[in-house]
Amino acid sequence: MADRPTARTTIADVAKASGVSVSTVSRALRGLDKVNPDTRARVEEAAERLGFSFSKTASSLASGKSMRVAVLMPNEINSWFNANTFEGVYEVLSREGYDVVPYVMWTRGDLDWFFRTLPGTRNFDAVIVVSFILDDDKRDTLAAITLPVVGVNVPDVSGFDASVRIDDQAAMRGVVRLLRSLGHESVAYVEQPVQPSPFVCSDSVRLQGFLDAVEEQGYSDEQVMTVPSLDGFGEQDDSTGLGDGSYGMSPSVLDAEAAAVSDIAAQLVGAMPRPTGICVENDRCAVLLLKELRRLGWRIPEEVSLIGFDGDDLGDVVDLTTVKQDPVRLGRVAAGRTLALMRGETLDEPHTVAATSLLTRATTARLVG
Repeated sequence: MADRPTARTTIADVAKASGVSVSTVSRALRGLDKVNPDTRARVEEAAERLGFSFSKTASSLASGKSMRVAVLMPNEINSWFNANTFEGVYEVLSREGYDVVPYVMWTRGDLDWFFRTLPGTRNFDAVIVVSFILDDDKRDTLAAITLPVVGVNVPDVSGFDASVRIDDQAAMRGVVRLLRSLGHESVAYVEQPVQPSPFVCSDSVRLQGFLDAVEEQGYSDEQVMTVPSLDGFGEQDDSTGLGDGSYGMSPSVLDAEAAAVSDIAAQLVGAMPRPTGICVENDRCAVLLLKELRRLGWRIPEEVSLIGFDGDDLGDVVDLTTVKQDPVRLGRVAAGRTLALMRGETLDEPHTVAATSLLTRATTARLVG
């Protein structure tokens, strides 16, 4: 005999079980003021025991809050940094009852569409921006609708109510000092070979940090080599502003990346003077370059030291020397700041710089001969 369906628990059931009115249950479960703490605890206990789930939509209409936070990311959601940052944000905000909605910005059209629709819908209580800056028009839009905006590793904190980032420039000074201490007289910096993003992203700060550091360490122009990325590769016209998901790291971009790494390796091997210390913008590119340089017969670390940036799990596999950061923690801190701002709190320290560490591993060694 089939089981009879169980009746759905209602707000009236919770009111009866906790000995209060339906309106009190509603106020207590929406987190509104003027509810005695003991009464609120009794209502919450009854709701949990009965398996009652208060409608988030109804709660939003009553409180004026959407209970949603948008997270804007460049290029792709599944990159090491973006995925880990989002995990940290989600971990904190979901526990507070918020829906965390990722938006991947492949083109300027995607970003324009988001901001065109935002004032009319007010679908979010806050916006978190990961790794890129907003122009003045976008900042003005957020200011006009009084939404908190929090940055994670943004190159410029202007217009952000709060932010958390690493000091890319200080980290690069540590990298260059290490290479100098290991006896490397000729050095190179390799950017991410393919940059599909049309935005000014945080990685751009690393190159400037490298250039400042080599000057501080007394390297001459002849001793320094930089290999630029293919800026804007893969950016397409998106007049609708409705990105179809085809931009990011598509197969064509991945093919271009592999071809670019091969070309970079050839440039490095053929350079005069040949660099013996190489800094790479991120670990993914560093691992690809390591493989290609070894294929060309370059011994690492005997002939050249190679250093990545990020602390990506890929680097662990090949024992890559790298600058390690913790994007999960950055996401948690950003989410905490976002919660405080949504609650109307004043932050004592709205903008924070998180520490990094330089992990010296198997791809760096003192230059011999």
